[in-house]
Amino acid sequence: MTGTIKALILDADGVVQHPARGWWMGWLRLGGPGLLPALSRAEHATQDGSAELAPRIARVLAERGLDLTVDEVVAHWCRIDLDQRMLQLVDQVRAAGVITALGTNQNPIRGRFMLENLPYAEHFDALFHSWQIGRAKPDPAFYTHIVETLGVEPHQAVFVDDLRANVVGARRAGLQAVQFALFDTFGHLRLKLRGLGVPGV
Repeated sequence: MTGTIKALILDADGVVQHPARGWWMGWLRLGGPGLLPALSRAEHATQDGSAELAPRIARVLAERGLDLTVDEVVAHWCRIDLDQRMLQLVDQVRAAGVITALGTNQNPIRGRFMLENLPYAEHFDALFHSWQIGRAKPDPAFYTHIVETLGVEPHQAVFVDDLRANVVGARRAGLQAVQFALFDTFGHLRLKLRGLGVPGV
């Protein structure tokens, strides 16, 4: 469905931000190939804000017999590079009169880091984190909360995410959505957004 687009909502990880250089190898140095998957499993239940992450990290470290602190793990987890081209795109769409928002699944610790240290408030009209909403993608309630807060109808919003499951969740909530997959180019994304009638791209 195309028509008047009033809001553009972008995911964070994999869309407007990426792991800093050396991030993946850093996990191997810290704890071997199984550390990151174990931490990711432990993190999952914290993304809706219903559980604390620090004790879960501590449990993973203890189970694996690693001489690491929770703070060391968190510091590495928060090594983030911003995609300046994507932020420029957001600025252009915003300048064209479209509401811009960030819609991301985050645990409370990393989410607070992002809110306090990354300049997203300079580019987006609103920032939506799953741990604050109490719902995580691909739950349709996550997207419904966003469009209701922004004051737009679901079909007037376009959601961009790198994961297909999250794109499907957005569509189930009535939003228009496009996937920006790992090997998609920036130009490919622009063509998709133009095809949906997003101004400023």
